[in-house]
Amino acid sequence: MNLTEAPLDALSAIIPGTTISNDAQPAFLLGFTIVLFCNFTTTYNHPFLPYLRLALASPAYYACWLYGFSGQFVQLNRSVALGMALLGTYGGMKVTEICVVGFWNGQEDWPKWVKLRTETEKKAGASQEKQTENRMGEVIPFEPTILGRLVYAHDLGSASGASWLAGRAWSWATPGIRNQDPTPQPRWQFVFTSVTKLIGCYLIMDVCESISATRSWDLYTPNTRPVTGSGIPLKWQLVYATCVCIRTAMGITFPHTVFALVAGLTINAPSTGFHPLFDAPWASRSLAEFWSVRWHPIFRRSFDQISSGILSIIVFVSGSGSRSSKPLAKQSRIGKVIRSIIIFTLSCTEHFILLAALPTDANYPPQPFLDTQLLKFFLAQPLGLTIELLLVQPLTEGLPRSWRTAVRRAFAWVWLLWSGRYFSDVWFSRGLLAHKERDIVFSPVRGLLKGQWWIN
Repeated sequence: MNLTEAPLDALSAIIPGTTISNDAQPAFLLGFTIVLFCNFTTTYNHPFLPYLRLALASPAYYACWLYGFSGQFVQLNRSVALGMALLGTYGGMKVTEICVVGFWNGQEDWPKWVKLRTETEKKAGASQEKQTENRMGEVIPFEPTILGRLVYAHDLGSASGASWLAGRAWSWATPGIRNQDPTPQPRWQFVFTSVTKLIGCYLIMDVCESISATRSWDLYTPNTRPVTGSGIPLKWQLVYATCVCIRTAMGITFPHTVFALVAGLTINAPSTGFHPLFDAPWASRSLAEFWSVRWHPIFRRSFDQISSGILSIIVFVSGSGSRSSKPLAKQSRIGKVIRSIIIFTLSCTEHFILLAALPTDANYPPQPFLDTQLLKFFLAQPLGLTIELLLVQPLTEGLPRSWRTAVRRAFAWVWLLWSGRYFSDVWFSRGLLAHKERDIVFSPVRGLLKGQWWIN
């Protein structure tokens, strides 16, 4: 598939998703409708329904493939193609979670709404939760009507665990989402906060893009290592890796904030439904906290369910428990290690598939499906988590709290930045940071430093 040569305007540069062809919408609507219907059926408890959901998995997978991977819809740039593949992958993961893993695990693991509590309620319930080990909070049941079940089914599509209904969140959401203030911001404050965040995201992307633009990159030679294999000093490799990491986060945060702004302006959506996807990742005190709490949760629920399903199969096949038992996943160290390997293997495979969806042309010829630099990055994460679990945590346990936190945080960030260089190689070599993929059309940073206000 060849890339179109249409000129980029400001809107399409900042929000590339606005250029998606209308021809792609039927495939999206088909997949969305099937997932919504499958979510709806989880509100009923009938022995036939798991088989119905399993049968619907095939057409749902087809719709996700058609939208994100078929190559039938020519896109303006590579970022849009990657975004469509990402959305198709997300749909496929939800299908796997609801239709396949749900078939294996049964009805016991469907997500639940939990009530967002005030500070007074949190303090009052803390001792009782500690005694009962119930950290989920007060469950809010859905209304047992057609409309109530549809609302549940639609809200279950949340990628972050935040609910689009005020005063609640999903049971699988991170503590940052479940512990947020249950009182939504006034509309004007929510809109002002969203606009401020958009400006901040744009300036941060401008800084990162300006740093990356200080070097000429080989973006068109297959199988290159632009960051780690071009003789760049290590300190600059770490700088470029940091820029890629930040741009990845901002590239997800910016459209999410645009959606929040539009929802706040048009339907007065509650601010609690748009909790930041990234929960201050720079504040991570460990590698485990970075990946399990701080980084974006878009695929977290699906990875958790699929990995738990795989582990339950291992337990079942090994004869050490029933198919629904998960002691290996939740209690033992070896279970945590195996689970991290499964999750990052799934994530690595997902990224291989996403990269395979990128369009090819004379500038970007086809590349191998297995990208060794991407493989290095994802294999490094369970290795780092294992080292942290088995060595770093025990060796630092006797240190004063401040020193213990400092050492664990230092290990996490050294590991992330070192391995992040491999991820940067992939993003540069696949043309995802090329000129057409720019996020910036007006650059305050380069304008002040070089007088280059507009990026052509």
